[in-house]
Amino acid sequence: MTRSQQPALTLFAVGMIGLGILALVYGDFALVWQPVAPWIPGRTVLAYASGLIMLFGGVGLLLRATAAWSARILFPYLIVWLLLKVPALVVAPQMEAVWLGFGELAVLLAGGWILFATLSGLREGSPLTFATGENGVHIARMLFAVSLIPIGLSHIVYVKETAELVPAWLPYRVGWAYLTGADRSPAVSACGSRSFREWPP
Repeated sequence: MTRSQQPALTLFAVGMIGLGILALVYGDFALVWQPVAPWIPGRTVLAYASGLIMLFGGVGLLLRATAAWSARILFPYLIVWLLLKVPALVVAPQMEAVWLGFGELAVLLAGGWILFATLSGLREGSPLTFATGENGVHIARMLFAVSLIPIGLSHIVYVKETAELVPAWLPYRVGWAYLTGADRSPAVSACGSRSFREWPP
């Protein structure tokens, strides 16, 4: 982890800590991670456990001695939460809101994947070595690029709801809603083209 990458790690860690605190305060899963059905046995206990993983995982990322283990724990944790969105995609693939939720979690996973790729320090021969190093970073970057598409589309499909989130003192609130949706395209192109150009390393 270079000095220039440290701010990104810090922001990711603070985000994890914040989500962990919310889960512990409310005894529930983070708002974007609600696919855990109410009938699941021990749901509240699982919510608290989830909060602890995010809290201590985030704190661990900030400490050099525990950063590697935190990255190793948070990576599969984020994969599980992304997979919990898959049933909704199967049931209602025509709903953009479902793809939005999937995209938001995929973006979070991409960040966690980059940390895993750069910090995990897995031994040679590990079955997960393909997900580390430059190869892992390239895959995570492509995931990030693709995940921006449903997030941008949601601003256009749900333009009325998005416009309501724009501060009232700004003019052309609908225009801002469209702009924040359309600006994902250059980002997708930039991230994707660089990743495909450099991968495989």
